[in-house]
Amino acid sequence: MLKQILKHKHVAILDGWRGLAVALVIIGHFGADLHFPWLSTLGVDLFFVLSGRLMAEILFVRKTPLPDFFARRFSRIFPTMAIFVAVMALATYGTTLWSGYIGIAAAFTFTINYVIALRGSFVPVLDHLWSLCVEEHSYILLGFVAYRYRERAPRFAVAIIALVGLLALANGVVQSDVFGRDFFSVFWRTDVAAAPIFIAAAMFLALGRYRDRPIVASFAPIALMLGIAARLLAEDAFVFFGFKAILLAFAVSAIEHSGRLARIIFEMPILRQLGQWSFSLYLWQQPFYKMVGSEMLPLWGALPLALLCGVTSFYLIERPTRSGLNRLIARQSGATGLLSKSRGTVSDRLQRPVDDLA
Repeated sequence: MLKQILKHKHVAILDGWRGLAVALVIIGHFGADLHFPWLSTLGVDLFFVLSGRLMAEILFVRKTPLPDFFARRFSRIFPTMAIFVAVMALATYGTTLWSGYIGIAAAFTFTINYVIALRGSFVPVLDHLWSLCVEEHSYILLGFVAYRYRERAPRFAVAIIALVGLLALANGVVQSDVFGRDFFSVFWRTDVAAAPIFIAAAMFLALGRYRDRPIVASFAPIALMLGIAARLLAEDAFVFFGFKAILLAFAVSAIEHSGRLARIIFEMPILRQLGQWSFSLYLWQQPFYKMVGSEMLPLWGALPLALLCGVTSFYLIERPTRSGLNRLIARQSGATGLLSKSRGTVSDRLQRPVDDLA
């Protein structure tokens, strides 16, 4: 299994994809959403389709053992998020930004998206964790599909993943366009919001070896631009949610084969660095964004503090905890000897293709 992980080449262009996603969230939250509505949610869309593509590769191409898969998901997400939630609970207690005990419990149990959708109220500095809830729920379902079908019926597994994605997409379109329900009560629920994740996973697996064909690869940047336009300009859920999800899923599935211009853009050092910091930045931008909205901090002061806290969190919390837990997972998987010979290098190579982007 270790050799199988090491032989997979790291796709640098996906670092930049993640960097663009977190940049759109931050730029949108700190002012641009006023002029380009939903710009920040476009960043979340990019995160979702990237997660779908990567989970498909990890679970169905590399066939990572499920205990390792879920252990690495835990090391990637939970320790850093738990520290963030604990700090926010202490720092905001007694203020208008306090999320309440229900909000804190929902954050730790990855149910905050349903608490918001069903109660119709937000949990100020924690409501952005809705997207993590959607991803974690999706990982569980994808893991179940892998457990049942990736060995005995791989084509059936792809069909199931595609069906789940299309049903979630249809659910969102019907509830929004037909029944006219509130945006946040519809599109923050996993049974709707998981659509881009599952469609991207199915798209990546269905395209298979055709992803590097010229006609497929050349359409990826076009699909990306059309998906962005659909998200920002359309008013009907059929377009801004449905059509967009399919376009972005196609784009992320083949973007690394799409030519020099895409590589130049997505492999820019600044985007790749933002991609490396993205999870911590995504967590820590939220309280400062909320403080700007509550007029507790000016924009010029809140944005640098958000970036500083995010980068500090990456180096002091996220990277050390994830690396330590992943080394432990590797040892449990029988990789002790190899790790002891090349501790840093092998740890990085084990971790980077599977965890830095996923």
